[in-house]
Amino acid sequence: MTTLPQTTNPRLPVRGGPAPVPAASGANAMHLATPSTMTGGDVWRVIRANVWTIALIMILAIGGGIALNQFVLKPYFPRYESTGLVQVTLNKSMNPTMVEEEGDDPGRIGLETRTQAASMKSPGILTDFLTNNTEIPATDWYKKFQIRNASGGMILDIAKAKASLEDSLSVAALPETKIVQVTMTAANASDARTLVYELVNNFLRIQSNFKNNRTQARSADLNKLKTALQMKLNTINDDLHRFQADLSKAGYKSSIGYGQSQKEVELIELLRKQMDSQSDLADAQQMVQSMNEAIQQGQTPPLVEGQMGQDQRVLQSRMSVDNAKSYLEVTESMLGKGHPQYTRAKTQSDVAERQLADAEAEFRARMTGEMQSRIQSMVQSADTKLQGITSRINDIRSELGELDYKMLQAMVLQDNQKAIGDQLKDVDEQVRLIASTGDTRTGLDWAVLPETPQMPSFPKLWLTVSAAAGIGLMLSLGLAFLREMLDTSVRSPRDIARIGQLPILGMIQHEEDDPQVTGVPLALVIYQAPTSIIAEQFRQVRSRLQHSTSLDSTRTLLVTSPSPGDGKSTVAANLAAGLALNGRRILLVDANFRRPELHKIFNVNNDMGFSSVFASIENLATATKQTSIPNLDLLTTGPKPANATELLESSLFSDFVDKALLEYDHIVFDSGPMLFVSETAAMAPRVDGVVTVVRAAANSRGLLQRLRDQLKGLKAEHLGVVLNAVRAQGGGYYGRNIKTYYEYSNGHKN
Repeated sequence: MTTLPQTTNPRLPVRGGPAPVPAASGANAMHLATPSTMTGGDVWRVIRANVWTIALIMILAIGGGIALNQFVLKPYFPRYESTGLVQVTLNKSMNPTMVEEEGDDPGRIGLETRTQAASMKSPGILTDFLTNNTEIPATDWYKKFQIRNASGGMILDIAKAKASLEDSLSVAALPETKIVQVTMTAANASDARTLVYELVNNFLRIQSNFKNNRTQARSADLNKLKTALQMKLNTINDDLHRFQADLSKAGYKSSIGYGQSQKEVELIELLRKQMDSQSDLADAQQMVQSMNEAIQQGQTPPLVEGQMGQDQRVLQSRMSVDNAKSYLEVTESMLGKGHPQYTRAKTQSDVAERQLADAEAEFRARMTGEMQSRIQSMVQSADTKLQGITSRINDIRSELGELDYKMLQAMVLQDNQKAIGDQLKDVDEQVRLIASTGDTRTGLDWAVLPETPQMPSFPKLWLTVSAAAGIGLMLSLGLAFLREMLDTSVRSPRDIARIGQLPILGMIQHEEDDPQVTGVPLALVIYQAPTSIIAEQFRQVRSRLQHSTSLDSTRTLLVTSPSPGDGKSTVAANLAAGLALNGRRILLVDANFRRPELHKIFNVNNDMGFSSVFASIENLATATKQTSIPNLDLLTTGPKPANATELLESSLFSDFVDKALLEYDHIVFDSGPMLFVSETAAMAPRVDGVVTVVRAAANSRGLLQRLRDQLKGLKAEHLGVVLNAVRAQGGGYYGRNIKTYYEYSNGHKN
């Protein structure tokens, strides 16, 4: 990278007073006009002039709308809507040891209702409905999507059926209620009702199976707890019988617990606390072990996984994934995988899945850490508490005899025996409740069954007539203003003149319309096909340029365009060649570092060039290449610099220009499109004149106006516009002139 100087003294362009422009007419005239605008009076004039046309079209449109509704839409494209309402019920939240009533939290109700609504229209539910339901194959809707397989049988095209179902099915949670509204639109009234009824029943069946599986799993957990409590009770009973036998042998005839001392009472309480602490410690250690095993195996601990469904962000991410996948499947079935909308839908689906994965991973990581910390704290707390109790028990044991200790242990066992017995009764009661009623934490049931619609929801006469009237109005106004509407593309000098403040240097016809340039490189046509009309037009551009500005003071020219592909390199090469053939020493510089073309046009290497001169001004002589055109040398871009704009804005550019003008009469720069690259904007105010190339029918007037304003803002000297690639046909300017030119040049009469 070339190091820029700290201060730059840019070479300012020499402003020469332009010579008077000779009067011209027709296509060769230079225009300077202001764009026309349409006023409110013009609008009203157009409407009044076409009032009968507008009225006739409106009458025809309304009549057509009525006919369309009665004779086409109604008999051939009717649509019927059937609606059913499903109620979401929140009952109880259960755990293995207790039943805790929950209040009706509006936030939870709304979330649960929206979740059920989204689930009912999820791709998996729709696929299960289409493949496992036995009622819908009899409907006309189903038969539309049947196709013949290889064996000749009829099968369902699931992709198309699902796409149609997603378009026609509406599932929405009604605000401030526990109701999910399910609406189906179909061409047959009976089909609409059947599809709603069977879809909801299919969803209720899936939910019922899910709840049954959950109930069975919960029953299994309760039975495991019951077995563990029974084993613990049996152990307590055995220990209690042994203590009672030992005490009986020792002569204790009174009932256990009679006449305890204060120390004994304290010891009893400590022993009870010790057993509770041992149980708490064992449970906490078991939880730590289970969690560590799950983490070592790369699994999510069950305690963490069980709480993931309650995280709001995870729930919302899952709903977003379902919606994105549904939209992706619809886009694929309707538009195909190659369509841009499918690509955007695929990107949205991938983003939604990544967000879901991130949400789940973040929740697992956060909750795993919290659970580990919480359980570890429980272990430490239980262990500390147990050590303190054990220490105190040891102190009391030293004060009591062995038999008293056994009596106290027996009393503790009796208390534990009663507590475990009560706990077993609670577990038995919950098992009985599950067996009789089942787990209904989230219940779904019909609130209102769907009915067969009697009247179609589409078409509606008023809607069809309104749409037809609107279309008729737009069509009539469009026809009325069609003559007033202007083509925004630049096709002729008139279009350039309407922009204003843009002199025209000339027009170059399209190469396909000139028979003499066939097989000749267009960029060298002025030299290799000098008798062609295109070469003649380039010479006229050169002449107008000489008359519109003093070439003695305008020695550096920049050729640019509004956008890529306008032919600026072609114009720059022919303009430089034309000046060189006129006896001037010309240096043609390729300053388009983004997309250099001149080294390809003149078939030279691009190892050294413009960028090499910035590295050292002494490289100018070695970097410059002679061309086959007399008096014309070429300086290609050379290696692309990393800081081209900064180099062109520095004093290095001025040094290059000063050095080159010692040997050449003019420097012609071929640059990039002005509105797209910054290098051109950097050079424009630092040269003596700017020539703009506009390709006919490829640029809009707005784009050319932006270029004009940008050059004005840069205080660049805009010499004029060259309209390039003007076609002869379709109202072009050279339709009759081409033949006339060649007949005149060859000495023939018309």
